Amino acid sequence: MESKKYRLYIDESGTHNYSQSEKIDKRYLALVGVIISEEENLTSVKPKVLTIKQMLADDPDELPVLHREDIIAKKGCFRKMDDAEIKEKYNTLLFDLIETPQYVICCVVLDKKAHLNRYGETAYHPYHYCLNVLLERYSFFLEERNTKGDVMAEARGKREDNELREAYKTFYNDGTYFRIKHSVQARLTSSEIKIKPKSAGIEGIELADLLSLACKLDTLQSHGQLSNLTDNFCKQVIDKVQTKYRTNDTGTKINGFGRKLIK
Repeated sequence: MESKKYRLYIDESGTHNYSQSEKIDKRYLALVGVIISEEENLTSVKPKVLTIKQMLADDPDELPVLHREDIIAKKGCFRKMDDAEIKEKYNTLLFDLIETPQYVICCVVLDKKAHLNRYGETAYHPYHYCLNVLLERYSFFLEERNTKGDVMAEARGKREDNELREAYKTFYNDGTYFRIKHSVQARLTSSEIKIKPKSAGIEGIELADLLSLACKLDTLQSHGQLSNLTDNFCKQVIDKVQTKYRTNDTGTKINGFGRKLIK
């Protein structure tokens, strides 16, 4: 068995409520999972995130939490991004964080409008549906490497977190059509999902947050749901994560393995 132990860090892009809206942020929910070994997290991810935070912090004892929406809105210490030199340095450090560490991405996107129209009142809870599909891929990843790992997700609210705990327990205890419970339990080290607020500053969750929109748009485009993306900063991130996705055994296929669209 491989000696490394892994953790799946989960963040979402979009809302878990069903909608008939055609707007990307309302129609599609994405769960992005970043799989990192404990060793890689300690030696590479955490130090690189810390360097970014220290550069941007107003107070060295009060480091900011890296949150994509706050960075874009330039809230708090992120107002420093108005300085062209600081913005360029941030971009360099961010691309280094994205490219250098060894980690694996699995992105699951649900077309909520199509799913609701197809199943009506029997449609499954969007977040939990995506979670099951993501956990299936994570357990396959662990099996392929003959190792084990656990799961951590970002907190979303008391009721939502309690429902998430139950959804995870159901997956662990019962498995799914594609992953029997014995295969699941042989790879996941805990029957409980770890849930942490964004304010905790968990580096793996922050990385997942920074990648969530890019991976969502990339998954939609790769499945023909979007036309060519605008050549902007998000597109640069998309280009840099291509080698991070989970693939098939030969490394020739991402869709279905590291990028999954469900309807």
